[in-house]
Amino acid sequence: MEEYNKFLIWGTKCNCGNQCSILQNEHHPWDETDFKVKLKCEKCGSELVVDKSSAEIFYNNKIYGYYEKLYGNVIDLGCGGGFLSRRLISNNSIEKIYGIDLDEDCAEELKDVRSEKFKFINLDLCNLSEQFLDNSIDFLVSRDVFMFIEDTNKYLDDVTKIVKKEIRQMGWYIESNSRIKNKLSPKEIKEEYEKRGWNVELEYLNWYKGGYFIKANK
Repeated sequence: MEEYNKFLIWGTKCNCGNQCSILQNEHHPWDETDFKVKLKCEKCGSELVVDKSSAEIFYNNKIYGYYEKLYGNVIDLGCGGGFLSRRLISNNSIEKIYGIDLDEDCAEELKDVRSEKFKFINLDLCNLSEQFLDNSIDFLVSRDVFMFIEDTNKYLDDVTKIVKKEIRQMGWYIESNSRIKNKLSPKEIKEEYEKRGWNVELEYLNWYKGGYFIKANK
């Protein structure tokens, strides 16, 4: 039986270089909160106070670590305000980033992104295959998007045509959540990619509530 994590990581990096953290289930690092926690570094013995600011940096870096070593043309699916794209712009191996989102308001949020390598496209996923040629994208990345896709078969067929190298997909799966648009579990998502010829790695994330990470490559 699959078990999903109910906790979120709260941590920081010690001056000695060691990462120090705990798992708790009341405070998200992105929330406005006065919550603080004291930790003792297991490496050097220093006492650390983790507040919202340091916890957010630590949490963001955990996510960013899953999207390293990309190159070429990249789609940031469901880019929102550019959480991933803003990070990826600094990667000199990336030639172009296509930030895709259905929400028109994202264009306003992304106005300050002035890099020539970034392009925002206001697009419904059902038109994805019409926007990009077959094998024209090296990497497709996403975070907290897949659970909101209604026609998963069309989406999976489309990205299989468009992406020639790799898909990196992070998300959460909480079956009882009324917001989700499809009921595919991470294991079932993995199987659907495999049916389409992808080699797939699935990792359940013990620091991301209900979280999982899928890396699919050809």
